[in-house]
Order: sequence, then structure tokens, then C-alpha cells
Amino acid sequence: MSGIGLAIVLFIAATMAIGLYTYTKIQGQATNYYVAGNAMPVWVVGITLCAQAFDANGSMGNASLSYESSFWAGASIPLGLAASLFLTGYFFAGPIHRMHLMTLADFYRRRYSQGAETLAAISMLVGNVILVAGNLAGLGLLLDMVFGAGYLPMLIVIAVCILTYAVTGGLYATITTSVAQVAIFIIGSLLAFLWIVGDHGFSTLMARVPESFVDFSGLLRSDNGAMINWAALLSLALGDIVAIDFMQRVISSDSATTARRGCYMAAWITLLVGIPVSFMGLFAFYFEKEASRFLLVDIALNDLPGLVGGLLLLGVIAASMSTAAGVVLDLANVITRNLVQRYTTSTWDDGTMLTFSRLIAVPTMAASVAFAYVRPEPGVLLILSFDIVLAGCFVPLALGFFWKRSNTPAAIASLVVGALLRVSLYFFLPDGYDGLDTLIPPLVSLVVFVAVATATQGRSTPKHDALDYAPTDEELVSGAY
Repeated sequence: MSGIGLAIVLFIAATMAIGLYTYTKIQGQATNYYVAGNAMPVWVVGITLCAQAFDANGSMGNASLSYESSFWAGASIPLGLAASLFLTGYFFAGPIHRMHLMTLADFYRRRYSQGAETLAAISMLVGNVILVAGNLAGLGLLLDMVFGAGYLPMLIVIAVCILTYAVTGGLYATITTSVAQVAIFIIGSLLAFLWIVGDHGFSTLMARVPESFVDFSGLLRSDNGAMINWAALLSLALGDIVAIDFMQRVISSDSATTARRGCYMAAWITLLVGIPVSFMGLFAFYFEKEASRFLLVDIALNDLPGLVGGLLLLGVIAASMSTAAGVVLDLANVITRNLVQRYTTSTWDDGTMLTFSRLIAVPTMAASVAFAYVRPEPGVLLILSFDIVLAGCFVPLALGFFWKRSNTPAAIASLVVGALLRVSLYFFLPDGYDGLDTLIPPLVSLVVFVAVATATQGRSTPKHDALDYAPTDEELVSGAY
């Protein structure tokens, strides 16, 4: 076994050990499993919120898109995610934390209705299965490159490892391990960027890059991908606000102030680390690389000293495990809480909720593994996953907080129309109009929401005052709220 292979095995083993240890933190309480006791400090929230920008979807997709299309194509990932974090911190983190939710989908029930909650949860289910699949695909492909054991076996092995510690310690496990996982990528990627620039010189590296890859044509000219780049920015900047793992960390913060500051901290780290990864994609022109989704891995293995390259590669694996563990856990909790508990007649207790949440995580992970096997496309899957929730879920969330006339018929119409339109455009949008399938659905969703809300004020009274009540833990677990 190579040194890098041994380091990966030891790291995964250590991650599982830490995750399994956090089982002691749960203490039989569902709120500890779901939201880590609402006790996370700002530095933990800030670091763990960065995971999506650095995982296999974010980092490998960032570098390969920069090399294949332009700087703006790759940088749209860290720029979009950072914008989402700034927006979340300024507009949403405080109000959402004060509502004392268990999952983000709870908002749609409390503000609108159970029907709206169900539709939002289904949309989140589809989008986030794709998000987990993208990270599992990246992990499976990377581990196959290192160990040569085959893509499917590696995919299954890493999925089982992630699932084991995630369902044992719940959000405590995913957050505790995520701190170390994200920190490794931050250190590895910055060291890699600084070593390349120091060894070759920034101007020398950039001299080989075509001008069209670094000028503003990537944002201004449709023939250079401007429409696609703006669509990616919008999808991530707004769609990620409705990301269940993002919001679960906001909910788990120890205060509304911590939630806001954690978002701002994560936004700056995302820019500080993500933009250098975009430049490393452009450096591939200097190294005369073949275009590949594994471009960043190629650079790590062939153009960096062993220790630096190994740390970068380990960082990609670590950040990918962080995102996959967090999302699959939060997704299983949404299914349990918002799609199963709501439709049972019995009153649940902590034991029932914990048991069901852990069991439902197994088929949830299996679905993500199946999708990853069929569509192993890190990077592309990140943007697609947020397109889905952006199309239907974002408008009811935003207007639910900031427009008092928002009501249930408007939310349901917006959720249905936005999601159906996004699916329709995926199949029927003519070639040459890429990007419009992302941009059009949320705009139509907004128009539908406002029109329906205005027309139905007399028949459906808005429940804006629902935002002011924070239920107890007992009320949350029982399903009363």
C-alpha cells in the first residue's frame, strides 16, 4: 500500500472512531441527534459551513470547470456559495434560529401548512440525494485511483463508513468530524497553491492561460458561457439558502448571533480557499494537462511534493465525507420528521424518533449510492441539486419571512409550478439555451406566488405570527410543531 493509501485508511478509521464516540453525546434525546442540543459555538459553525465549497463537487468541479471553460465557470462555485452564506447570515440565520426548528422543512408547516411542508420535503429529498451522490461519486472515483479496487466497491465501502458514524452520533458526529475534515482541506489547498506559485511564479503560470479564460467575457458574452456561469452563481447563491445541511448548522448554533457570525466566517473562508482552487485549474495550462474531472487530483499526484499533494488529496476526501455525512443524516431526518411522523396518528417520543431516523438513513444512502453509480459527475451534480430546491423552495421561504401577505395557496402553487417547470426545462429546453433552465423557474415561481397570494387573501389568512413562537423540545419531538 502506498503512503497516500495508508494515510487515507488511517484518516477514515480515525474519523469513524471520533464519530462513534459522539454516540455518548446523544443521551437518548432526539434534539441532540437532530440539532446537537443547539449548542454549537461560532468557530465550529463557521468551519463546518464551508464543507460544500471544498468537497468533491466543489473542489474538483471548481478546478476542472476553470480549465475546461474559464475562470468564471470554476469560480462560480466558491463565489456562489460565499454569496449564499452572506445572504443567509444577513437575512435568514437569525429568524430561522429563533423559530427553534428541528429541520428546515418544519418552517413550511409552521408558516403555511402540512401540505406545503410535504412538497418542500419531497423537493429537498430529490435535490439532496443528488448532492450526496455527487460527493460519493467523487469519493468512489478517487479511492479507485488510489487503491485500484474498482469504482463500485470503493463507492460502497466509503458509503458504509460514512453512514456508520453519521447515524451513531447524529449531528454531533457530523459536526465534530467535519471540523477536522474541512481544516485538512483548507491547509492542504492553500499549501498547494502557495507551493506552485512560489516554485513557478504566478505570472509565468498565468502566461499560458488564454485571455478569454480570465477576462470578463465569461460573465458578459453568451458565446463564452456567460449565461451558464450566471445561472450557476444564482443557483448556488439562492438555492443553497434552502440547503438542509447549511440550515441544520444554523439551527444547531448556540444563539442567533452565533448563527449569523458563523455564516459570515464561512463566507470569507470559502472565498479565501475556493478562489485559489480556481486558479489551480488555470495552472493546468502551464502543466499541459488533459481535461478531466480529476484535474485537481492529477496536479496533487504529479506536480506537487508528496506531502503537499497527499495533504491536498486527503483534504478533498475529508471535505467530501463531511458533506456526504451531513446531508445524508439531515435528509434522513427530514424524511422521518416531515414525511413520516406528520402522517402518523400516534404521539412520538425520543426513542421512536431516534430509531426511525437511524433506520431510514440506510435506504437514503442506498439511493444516493445508486445515483452515484449511474451518474458519476462531481461538480455538475452540485449545481443541479441546488437548481431543484431553488426552483420551488426558495420563494416560499424568503417571502414567508419578509412578506406578511404570504399564505398557504401561494406557497403550494409556487412549490409545484417551480419544480414542474424545472423538470420540464431539463427535458425540453432547446440546445444553445443552457442556463435558462436555472434562471426561469424561480422567476416564474415568484410571479405565481405573488399572484396567488394576492388573489386568495380573503380565503386563506396568512400566518405571519407563526414566526414568533419558539416551541419547547417536548413539543417538537411529539410532532405538535
